[in-house]
Amino acid sequence: MGLFNYFVARADAEVVEEEHAPPPPPPPPKKSSRKPTLESLSADELEELKNEVVSEVVDKIAGEDGTKLADFLEPELITAPYDPRFPNRNQARHCFVRFNEYYKCLYERGEEHPRCQFYQKAYQSLCPSEWVESWQELREKGLWTGKY
Repeated sequence: MGLFNYFVARADAEVVEEEHAPPPPPPPPKKSSRKPTLESLSADELEELKNEVVSEVVDKIAGEDGTKLADFLEPELITAPYDPRFPNRNQARHCFVRFNEYYKCLYERGEEHPRCQFYQKAYQSLCPSEWVESWQELREKGLWTGKY
């Protein structure tokens, strides 16, 4: 009987605590499942949204701390490395060979292959743009002397 009184007294204390406890906070208002359109926003809200989007884009380009910004503004200039097949100062033949190697690589491996990207950077850094444009025109017309 003593144990019974213990449990009854404990249950009564819990009921009293529940009666004096503050009511739970009301649930937050339900948000509309529809997103607001640009037309429904006020001018201030639209300006705030625009600033938020611009800051996100700047953070993606420049990085959170601005470290990527230097790379974006001043890209690293890389030229073709030394090739013992072309030891002379006149690099015209080197340029021509790299151009052909690029298109050969495209044919054999595809545009995304790192070696093809290397050849492309090499001929772009070595060859005058007028030469490349005329060679591209010859390739388009089917008059290019190369196999690829």
